[in-house]
Amino acid sequence: NISKIAKAHDPQSLVLCSAISEVFLRKLAKQGFVKYEEGSEFVDTREDLIEMGDATGGGLKELDEKLKTRIENLKDLVLYRFGSTGVVQVLSRAAELLGLVPVFPVKNIHSFGAGGVAGAGAVAGTQGPVFRDCVLVKRGTTVKDCARKIIGDAPLAYVEGAGGVRVSEEEVVTVGKNDVLSFKVGR
Repeated sequence: NISKIAKAHDPQSLVLCSAISEVFLRKLAKQGFVKYEEGSEFVDTREDLIEMGDATGGGLKELDEKLKTRIENLKDLVLYRFGSTGVVQVLSRAAELLGLVPVFPVKNIHSFGAGGVAGAGAVAGTQGPVFRDCVLVKRGTTVKDCARKIIGDAPLAYVEGAGGVRVSEEEVVTVGKNDVLSFKVGR
């Protein structure tokens, strides 16, 4: 079925995706059975980590045979054949085709944390989840227009980009440039 669809359409407009595989892997990671990064092609189990030299197995739980079989099938039929579950790629491609640029507003530009107390999704050493929010803006949007969309009419003192570098309000937001921003409110 996939090859029939691929022959009938432009390969640049197709992204293979298995959302159920992504949900399954995220749930297993949250429950502590596997180590999985969203959008990655790699899934590590306790046994995999022990083989790689981690004596504790990364603190992951033991898998029963049924779960081991399901994970191995998913690795073979989805991850190894197609490189990932495709969910992150679908979202990226959709934004690209619609002419949208993802902007990641953060409170702490150095750790990319959302501020507040570390909680679910927090990376060690940061305050709160990293890149918790993503706002899609039209291509050609300035930093100032982006700020208005995110913080509203609050007075904007200045804007910082990656590395703590101040960014002009007139600069255009593009993928990879001015797409991680910290808005400082005040006069």
